[in-house]
Amino acid sequence: MTAPSVPACSSPISLFATAFLTGAVVMALEILGSRLLAPVFGNSLYVWGALIGVILAAMSSGYALGGWLADRHHGGSVLAGLLLTSGAWTFLLAWKGDPVMFQVADWVQDPRWGPCLAASILLAPPALGLSGVLPALLRLSIGDMGHLGRHTGRMIAVSTVGSLVGTWGTAFFLLSWLGSVTLVALLGAVQVLLGLFWWWRSVAVQARAAVRTLGSLVLVGGGLGLAWLAWHPDLVLPAPVYQEDSPYQQLRVRDTDLIRILVLDRTFHAVMWRFDPVDLVLPYSHMMMAALALMPEPQDQGTAVSAPPRRGLILGHGGGSIAKWLARYWPELTLDIVEVDPSVVRAAEQYFSYTPPASHHVYVKDARLFLRTAADQYDVIWVDAFARHLVPFHLTTKEFFAEVRSHLKPDGVLAVNLASSRSGPDRQRSQAVVATMRTSFPVIESFAVEGSKGADNLIFFAGTPAATIRHPEFADRLNRLIEGRRMPAKTSMLLATRREEAWPEGVVLTDDYAPFDLLMGRGEAEMAMATGGMPSGR
Repeated sequence: MTAPSVPACSSPISLFATAFLTGAVVMALEILGSRLLAPVFGNSLYVWGALIGVILAAMSSGYALGGWLADRHHGGSVLAGLLLTSGAWTFLLAWKGDPVMFQVADWVQDPRWGPCLAASILLAPPALGLSGVLPALLRLSIGDMGHLGRHTGRMIAVSTVGSLVGTWGTAFFLLSWLGSVTLVALLGAVQVLLGLFWWWRSVAVQARAAVRTLGSLVLVGGGLGLAWLAWHPDLVLPAPVYQEDSPYQQLRVRDTDLIRILVLDRTFHAVMWRFDPVDLVLPYSHMMMAALALMPEPQDQGTAVSAPPRRGLILGHGGGSIAKWLARYWPELTLDIVEVDPSVVRAAEQYFSYTPPASHHVYVKDARLFLRTAADQYDVIWVDAFARHLVPFHLTTKEFFAEVRSHLKPDGVLAVNLASSRSGPDRQRSQAVVATMRTSFPVIESFAVEGSKGADNLIFFAGTPAATIRHPEFADRLNRLIEGRRMPAKTSMLLATRREEAWPEGVVLTDDYAPFDLLMGRGEAEMAMATGGMPSGR
């Protein structure tokens, strides 16, 4: 039996175009959500879980709401109302999103529920409205109930293709081209224009001339006003010297009177004296250079001891602080530098005065990929890829340290920087890293160098030469290097930060089981930096 026919109310082109565009916009907003939340809440597994969960909840609610409205009102008016509302909210998101997120972070400091609340306030309303569009479109598109399945399948297919284009277009191109705030404002404009189209087609044409004119003026004027606000966002912090949304993170360069800072998402990654770009600012970077004192001195050549260091590797570039210092004071050291984000490499050269000399080679690669494909062995390896709220878990595992061990010469030294607070979950993750390192490096010495408020930079030295740190000869060699201007002067004082007690047993992290986000601390050291603390980074 054939179902009764229902007259189609709109052209297929306008219906499918609306389905495609709304599908693209909702996924673009989800991708953008991670960048909007990252400067305040980080980019951890918790943030992604909160974002995806909130968007899914909003979409399911939107489908139900859209279907309920489409059964009670004309489909065109439902589309106009949903799109104008979601577009207006998106404009407000671009305008006031930054202060709202900072306020939510003050209210809820839990790493799970803080991002959930922020995403619910900022992103759930437009996701709900955009999802409600699909049932209203289906209501308008069905002209023959006997082909209901065909009409429904086509509409959902077009919407899904739009979502695919929105996901890939945003992640691969638009975010890097336009930046997050501009792209949010552009998405708001797309929704408002679609809403105006459906308002004119379904509501205005049936109204009196005066009502049509007044309504058009109000809607267009309101849309333009919100668009102006969206393109002039209210920022909590001063505008940075430079800002870019890279494929990996949001990058910002900020200046104070004395220093320049590289901020990746919410984490301070590099600090440079503006009056002397090469001099090391942060105490932890001074301590990292002590790895060179564990190697033979140049005058030891020709004796029974090994040759002095000739080849080094840095995993994690940041602003190039360590590389710049080595280029000036250890010019004979051939250095390979590995950084996954090309935008960070460009920022180091353009804003942090790092010009690679002929002996330095910069590789834009993931550290694990570099180690798998490289054949060289090194005298010293520095791992400086960790920050307190931005830890690539695959660089903390047993398999990673085994790869590092295979690229270190038998008498080579590994130096690792791990930002950590002094108690609680941060201490648990430090214990996990130590336990994991010991699977490849039985000899480990650790130092707790003071970082930002309430936090330390834990510096680990591993490898056979690390056993000599407790010998008087190590301090003597360190002081000779300081006298020869080949070691930062503050390094000698930092020897007093050596950890005397043994590390408790911790969880061994593997590629299969690395619950590093579960071990992330809840401290807000980087947040405190926004109001004037000393950053902890490279």
